[in-house]
Amino acid sequence: MMLCLTPFLFVLSNAPAPAAGDQLVFDVAAGSKVHKRIKAVHELRIDDMGVIDGDLPYVSDKSGGWVSATMNLQYVDEYARVAQNRPLEFVRTIREAQSQAKANVTRSTGQVLEEGSRSSSPLRKQNIRFTWIDAENDWARSYERIDAEEPWLAPLRGEFELLALLPKGEVAVGDTWQVPVEALVSVLAPGGNLQLVPSGENLFGRLTELGVGGDFADFFVPAGGSIEATYKGRREVGDDSAGPRVSVGVVELQINVVSSTDRAALYRMAMPQEERREVARLDGVPFEYTLIGTAELLWDFAHKRAHSLRVAGQEGFSVTVQKTRFDGREEHRFAQQSRYSGPLTYEVTFSDGAALESESELDNPKLQNRPKRK
Repeated sequence: MMLCLTPFLFVLSNAPAPAAGDQLVFDVAAGSKVHKRIKAVHELRIDDMGVIDGDLPYVSDKSGGWVSATMNLQYVDEYARVAQNRPLEFVRTIREAQSQAKANVTRSTGQVLEEGSRSSSPLRKQNIRFTWIDAENDWARSYERIDAEEPWLAPLRGEFELLALLPKGEVAVGDTWQVPVEALVSVLAPGGNLQLVPSGENLFGRLTELGVGGDFADFFVPAGGSIEATYKGRREVGDDSAGPRVSVGVVELQINVVSSTDRAALYRMAMPQEERREVARLDGVPFEYTLIGTAELLWDFAHKRAHSLRVAGQEGFSVTVQKTRFDGREEHRFAQQSRYSGPLTYEVTFSDGAALESESELDNPKLQNRPKRK
């Protein structure tokens, strides 16, 4: 019996150890600068527009057409302290924060309406310091050089490292995990709400500010769905002519989410004078959004940070303006509905920002006479 066991024990003692999994962790060096570029492109067709008057059935006005919108953001984050797989203090330069959109609407009469809208953030060209406060579970935010409006800081968020998409520990090829649907807010609304405001007062600008083709920070409130992540292993990426190739971990995401919120407060605030004079009460503006698609996150092993993220999918918007009208004797309900759908492309790239020069801050026009901080 002993002679039979000896070879078996010998095999066990020389068997290869299980292969270690990959670790996707964030750990950039203090003093590092990372350039982050975000671009979202919406190409939406107008599926339908119409009204519901009282108890009567929905009546379409047979309008058609499309809405095209693009948002561009650029940050440079310079890290002062990093620990425990997260940034604790950094300065963010908002190099760019603007969007533009255009619409082409064909009425049932054949009339064609074309409108455009441009939006920008008052925080463009500002440097903002973020410091993590454990006791408050939030970021302290302050202007680095110029005193601008304090209310602009409140809706901002510090973390934009895509950490919420990562697994909790080591992963091997084929491993899967569930990403909380709420995590998509920090992905699609990077850095929080930059308060992009449309120039001009046309109605199309108000539509984009409500959210159709607009900034996700304005309207994205996850209400359900799922996000499943799968680790696909390592890949080499890069342009050989521009430098060495980079080893990245590949995370594939399947996204199926729905968002629901009420935009009545904003609608009421942006209501034109002729609409304000209506003998009617605004009851609500329910706004629903759906996104079904895939994403690919590439994680840079050498620099221990994200390399890029690309989201591609089909999105849908539904907006209903609900009112109660009064004619002096009775009241009745009235609703305007519009629906839009089409492809979304959302891309984020991360690169070394050491060579980028510091931005010259734009002064706050309300405080032009105040001296700059040294």
